[in-house]
Amino acid sequence: MKKRALRKNFYMEIRKSLGRFLSIFFIVAMGVAFFSGIRSAEPDMRYSADAYFDRNDFMDIQVMGTLGITEEDVTAIEQVEGVEKAEPGYSADMLVDVHGNQKILHVSSVLDSMNDYKAEEGRMPEKSGECLMDQDFAASAGLKVGDSITLLSGTRDPLTDTLRTDTYEITGLGSSVSYISFERGSSNIGNGEVSGFLTILPEDFSLEVYTECYVTAEGAKELTAFTPEYDKKVERVLKNIEDIGDYQGKLRADSVREEAGDELKKAEQELADGKARAEQELSDAWKQIGDGEQVLADGKTELAAGKQELEEGRNQLYSSQKQVDGAYAQIQAEEQKLNQGKQELQTQEALLQQKEQEYEEALAKVEAGEAEISRFDTGYASLEAGIRQIEQGIGQGMQALEAARGEYEQGVAALEAARGQVAAMEEQLKQEGLSEEEKQALISQIEIAKTQISQQEQVLAQAKVVLEEQEKQFLEQQKPQAEAQLAALKEQKAQLDAQKPEIEESRKALEAARGQLEEQKPQLDKAKAQLQEAKNQIASGEAQLAEAKQQAAKGQQQIDSGWSKIHAGEQELKKGEAEIAENEKKLEDARKAYEEGKAEAEQKIQDGENEIKDAKQKIEDIEDAKWYVNDRSITTDYAGYGDNADRMRAIGEVFPILFFIVAALISLTTMTRMVEEQRTEIGTLKALGYGKMSIAGKYLNYAMTATIGGSIFGVLFGEKIFPYIIITAYKIMYTHVPDVVIPYNMKYGIWATVAAVLCTGLATLLACYKELAAQPAVLMRPPAPKQGKRVFLEYLPFLWKRLGFIWKSTIRNLIRYKKRFFMTVFGIGGCMALMIVGFGLRDSIFSIGTLQYEELQLYDGMVILSTDADEEDRKDLEAYLEEEKEISAVSQGYLKKTNVKKGNEKKEVYLYAPLDLEKNKDFLVYRDRRTHETYELGEKDATLTEKAAKALGIKKGDKLSVESQDGEFTEITITNICENYMEHYLYLSPELYEEIYGKPVEENNIYFKMKDLDEKKLGAIGENILEKRAALNVSYTYNMEERLDEMLESLDIVIVVLIISAGLLAFVVLYNLNNINITERKRELATIKVLGFYDNEVSAYVYRENILLTLIGTVAGVLLGSLLHRYVITTVEIDSVMFTRIIENISFVYSALLTFGFSVFVNVVMYFKLKKIDMVESLKSVE
Repeated sequence: MKKRALRKNFYMEIRKSLGRFLSIFFIVAMGVAFFSGIRSAEPDMRYSADAYFDRNDFMDIQVMGTLGITEEDVTAIEQVEGVEKAEPGYSADMLVDVHGNQKILHVSSVLDSMNDYKAEEGRMPEKSGECLMDQDFAASAGLKVGDSITLLSGTRDPLTDTLRTDTYEITGLGSSVSYISFERGSSNIGNGEVSGFLTILPEDFSLEVYTECYVTAEGAKELTAFTPEYDKKVERVLKNIEDIGDYQGKLRADSVREEAGDELKKAEQELADGKARAEQELSDAWKQIGDGEQVLADGKTELAAGKQELEEGRNQLYSSQKQVDGAYAQIQAEEQKLNQGKQELQTQEALLQQKEQEYEEALAKVEAGEAEISRFDTGYASLEAGIRQIEQGIGQGMQALEAARGEYEQGVAALEAARGQVAAMEEQLKQEGLSEEEKQALISQIEIAKTQISQQEQVLAQAKVVLEEQEKQFLEQQKPQAEAQLAALKEQKAQLDAQKPEIEESRKALEAARGQLEEQKPQLDKAKAQLQEAKNQIASGEAQLAEAKQQAAKGQQQIDSGWSKIHAGEQELKKGEAEIAENEKKLEDARKAYEEGKAEAEQKIQDGENEIKDAKQKIEDIEDAKWYVNDRSITTDYAGYGDNADRMRAIGEVFPILFFIVAALISLTTMTRMVEEQRTEIGTLKALGYGKMSIAGKYLNYAMTATIGGSIFGVLFGEKIFPYIIITAYKIMYTHVPDVVIPYNMKYGIWATVAAVLCTGLATLLACYKELAAQPAVLMRPPAPKQGKRVFLEYLPFLWKRLGFIWKSTIRNLIRYKKRFFMTVFGIGGCMALMIVGFGLRDSIFSIGTLQYEELQLYDGMVILSTDADEEDRKDLEAYLEEEKEISAVSQGYLKKTNVKKGNEKKEVYLYAPLDLEKNKDFLVYRDRRTHETYELGEKDATLTEKAAKALGIKKGDKLSVESQDGEFTEITITNICENYMEHYLYLSPELYEEIYGKPVEENNIYFKMKDLDEKKLGAIGENILEKRAALNVSYTYNMEERLDEMLESLDIVIVVLIISAGLLAFVVLYNLNNINITERKRELATIKVLGFYDNEVSAYVYRENILLTLIGTVAGVLLGSLLHRYVITTVEIDSVMFTRIIENISFVYSALLTFGFSVFVNVVMYFKLKKIDMVESLKSVE
C-alpha cells in the first residue's frame, strides 16, 4: 500500500515538475550524445576506411627488391606462413605534358585480385595501348574518355626500357584504393611531386622482372584496419616475409651473377673474334698499299711518253699557221678597197636620202596647208547654219506664246459668257408666275452652270499660271540665251570674213608649190637607180671576199682543232700528274691510316680487355638483393588517415568530457535542489512511517528515469549524428573513401550512461542522506536562514560606501549562495570555452593561407625547370623573366623532396637551396612564430620549419641527417627553426648544399614576383613561360591559397556543430540555474514585492546577479577556452600542415555576445516566472 502510494506520488512528481525532469533529461542527453558521439567518431572512421579497403581487396603488405621480384620470389612469398595470397605487379613513374606543364604520373599494372580500381566513367583497359586515368588528375588537366596521352620517361633512359609504347588511349576515369586523398606521393623525376595515377595492362610493361609483389595476410580482412589487432596480425606476416628476404635476395643475386657471367663469356669470345678480324684487316690493308705503289710507277712512265708526242704536234701546227696568216693579209687588202667603195656609196646614198627628205617635208607642208583651208571652209559653212537655226528657234518660241495666249483669252471669253447666262437665269428665277417645277429646273441648271464655271475658273487659273511661267521662262531665260548665242556666232562669222582674203592667197601659193614638187620627182628617181647599180657591184665583191675568208677560216679551224687536241693532251697530262700526286697522297694517307688503324685496333682490344676486367669486378661486387617489406603505411595518406582517427580520439578524450562534466554538475545541482526543496514532504513521509530507503528511492527513481532516458536518447542520437558529420567533413580530404560506417559503439554509450547515472545517483543519495538524517519534526520546519557574513568588499570601505543598497544586496547574495555562484560560473565558463574553441579552430585553420603566402612565402609564381633543358634554354627563360616589365624580381634555386632523419624518426621534406642569398631575402621570410624575430640564411646555415622540427624533436643547434645523392645520410647542424604552415621545408645555404652533395647548387626552380598582382597578367606571363623549352611547370600562390580556402571551408559544418552544441548547453545551464535560483528565493522575492517593489524592479534585482555571474563566467571561459584551444589545435593538426595558434579578438567577442545573448533570452523567459510569484502563498507559514 505504501509502495503504491509512493509510486503514485512519483508519477505525480514528474507531471508536477515536468520542466525540471525534462531539464535533467535533455542536459544528460546532450552530455551523453556529445561524449559518446565524439568518442565513436574515431572507431567509425576506422570502420569506414576498413569497409572501403575490404571491398576493394586492398593489399596488406608490399614487397619490393633492389633487383626486382621474380616468379620464384612470388612462389616463395606464397609459401610463407600467414600469407593468404601474393600477386606481383609492375609500376613506374612517368611524365605527361599538360598544357605545357610536365606532370608526374604513377603508372602501374592492373592486378587480378588486389588493389582494385573503380572506373567512375568509361571502362577499364581491355587491350594493349589502353589505360584508366586518375579521375581527379583528368579533371584538373582537362582530359576525358577517348583522349590520347603521350608519356615521357623523365630520365635519360628511353621509355621503351620500361613500357612497350608511349601513347595510350584513355578508356576510363576512376579511383584507386591506394589513393584515398588528394595526395599522390613523391617521385625522383620531374618536380618530385606525383600528380596522378595511370593503370595499364601488365603486357604493356617491357620489364624482365616485376617491380613489386602485393600480399594479403590470412585473417587480416576480418580485422579492422588501423587497430592494434590488425597491425599485429600484419606485423607477424611481414616479419615472416622479411625472414626469407635475405635467402631470396641471395638467390636473385646468384641468378644475376650467372646471367652476367654468361654475358661476360660471350663478350670475351666477341673480343677474341674481333682481334682476329682486326689482324686480318690490317694484313689486307698492307697488301693494298704495295699494289698501289706499283700502279703509281706505271702511271709515271705513260705520262713521260705523252709529253713527247705533244711536242711534235706543236711544231707542225706552227708551220701551218704561217700559210694561213699570208692568205689573211691578201684578204685584208681586198677588203680595204671594198670598204672605200662602200664609204663613197654611203655618201651618195646619204645625199639622196637628204633630198628625198626635203621633198617629203615640202609635200607634207603643202598637204597641211590644203587641210587647213578645207577646215576653214567647213567651219564657215557650219557657222552660217547655226545662225539660221537660232533665228528660226526664236521665231517659233514667239509663235507658241502667241498661240497659248490666244487660247487663254478664248477661255476667259467663254467664262464671261457662262456667267452672263447664269445671271440671266437668276433674273428669270426672280420673275413671278413660275411654277415650282420650273423654279426647280432653273435652280438645277444654275447649280450645274455654277459648278462648270467654278471648274472652268480653276482650269483657267492653272492655264494662266502655266502661260505666265512659259512667258517668263522664254522671255527671261531662253530668248536672252538664244540672242546671246546668235550674237556670238555672228561675231565669229565677222572674224572669218576678215580672214577670207588671206586664205585665198594661201590657196594659190600651195597650188604653185605642188607644181614645183611634181617637177623634182623624176630627178630623184634617176639618182636612186644609179645608187642601186653601185650597191650590186659592191655586193659581188663582198661575196668573193667572203669565199676567200671561208677558205682561210677553214684552214685556221684545222689549226685550232690541232691546238685544241694539243691543249687537251696537256690537260690530260696535268690530270695524270694530279692523279699521280693524289695517289701518292692517298698512298701516304693509307700508310698513315694503317698505322692509326693498327693503333686503334690495339687500343680497342685493350679497352675490351679492360671492360671485361671491370665486368668481372662488377660481377664480384654484385651484392645480394635486398627486400623492402612494407605494410599499408607505404601508400599515400594511409598513415595520415589513421593519425586523424587518433586525433579524433584525443579530442574525444578531452573536449566532450568538459561538455559532459558541465552537464553532470547541472544535473547534480538540480537534484540537490529538488531534495532540499521537498524537505517538508520528506519529513511528513518519515513521520508517517516510511523508511529512509523508500523515501530516497522516490528521488533516486526520478533522477534515474531522467538520466537513463536522456542517456539512451543521447546515445541513439549522438552515435549516429556526430560521427556522420565528422566523417563527412573528413571526406573533404579523403575524397575516395565513400563508405560511412557508423554502428553503435555501445562501449562509449555505456561509459557515458554509467557516468551520468553515478553523478546524478550519488548526488541524489548524498542530498537525501543529509535530509533523512534529521528528525521528522526538524524536516517539517523550514531550514534556518544562512548566517550572514561580511563579504570581502566590506573590508574595502572606500569602495563599499559608494555602493547603493541594491548593489550591496546583490553582492551579498552572490557570496551567500557559494554553490550556485561556482556552479553558474563554471557552467557559463565551460560553455564560453567551448564556443571559443569552435571559433578559434576556424581562425587557426583559415589564417594559414594568409600567413603562408602573404607573410612567409612572398613570391607570386614558381617555375620548375626541365631536366632536359640545356644552358642556352635556361638563359633564354631567365632573359625573358628579367625583361618582362610586369615582373619585379626573380630568384633561382634548387627545390627537391628528400628524406631527413634524427634517430629512428624519419621525415620527408622539401629541400631548398637558393643560388643568391641576397635575392632570396625578397622571396622567403624566416622568422620565429612566437617572437616574430627574423633570421637570415647565412653561409653554412640550415633552417628547418617548425612542424618538421617538432616531429623530429629538433631544436636550434641540434644535428639532423640529410639524405645525399647516393642514398647515404649526411649530418648537419640546424642553425634556426622558422615559422611555416604548409609542408615541411629544409632551407640550406649554397655553401652547405655543396658540402653535402659535393657540387654547386644546380638551379631547377625559379621564384618570381609581380609588380602589381593581376591574375590575368600573371596567367599570360605563365603561358609565355611555358612556351620556353626550359620550363617544365608553373604554379601560382594565389591558386594554392584559393584551393586551400575552398578545402577548409567545408570544415565549417564541424565548427558550426561545435558552436551550436556549446550554445545549447549554455542556454540549458543558464535556464536551469536561474530556475533553481528563483525557486530557492521565492519567499525572499515575495517579501520585496510586499515591501513595494514593482515587477520590473524585482526582475532587475535578479537580473543584476545573473549579469554579474555571466560576466565572471565569461572571463573564466576566456582563460579556459584559450588553454583548451591550444590543446585541441595541436591535436587535430595533420602531418603536412601546422595550424596557427591564433584566436582573433572578434572570436572572443562573438563567444561573449552569444553567451550574453543566451543570458538575456533566459532572463526574458524568467521575467514571466517572476511575475507569477504569489506574495500571499509564498509568505504563508509552513509550520
